[in-house]
Amino acid sequence: MYAMDVFLQKFGLTRYDVWKMTGISQQTLSKANRKTPNDYSGKVLKALSEATGISPGDVLDSIFRIEKDKQLFVVHDYEELRRAYKDKMPEFYVKGDFVEVMKEVKSGQLSDTARMGAELGSGGSTGIVEALYYFAYNHLKGGDVKQEKLKDDITKLYYIIMLDEQTALLRLKSLSY
Repeated sequence: MYAMDVFLQKFGLTRYDVWKMTGISQQTLSKANRKTPNDYSGKVLKALSEATGISPGDVLDSIFRIEKDKQLFVVHDYEELRRAYKDKMPEFYVKGDFVEVMKEVKSGQLSDTARMGAELGSGGSTGIVEALYYFAYNHLKGGDVKQEKLKDDITKLYYIIMLDEQTALLRLKSLSY
């Protein structure tokens, strides 16, 4: 799953770019992206081939290799992070300078045990107070509200695992239960 995005990233493309180049609907590409390569239609393979300049067979071989090697999507900026979050990718890497942003996000991330303890101890009101605090903080700080919201959403949905100074792995919390 999501091997299409990894494949396109190697060519510096997105599904949006494929749509612009070939006319295939973004919805069709999005649905195919959630399937295994075996289930890609000829129409999807032809569009990917046209966008990348390689044959449909080579496209399919490359996507199979990505699946087999368990290659993950790599995030370098907020736009790619937004796409990974929107698609609820199970796992992805954050690399390069953008890792500093993930370190900042991780430093504010409570463990599940600490969050549950706070929620139970406050009768569930911690979530409301936290939301109000973040709202006020983000508006007074004057930063990009959308980016701050995305960071907050990431902390709720993903574990951030620092692999080294230049790489972080983000993994859906639901995969660990």
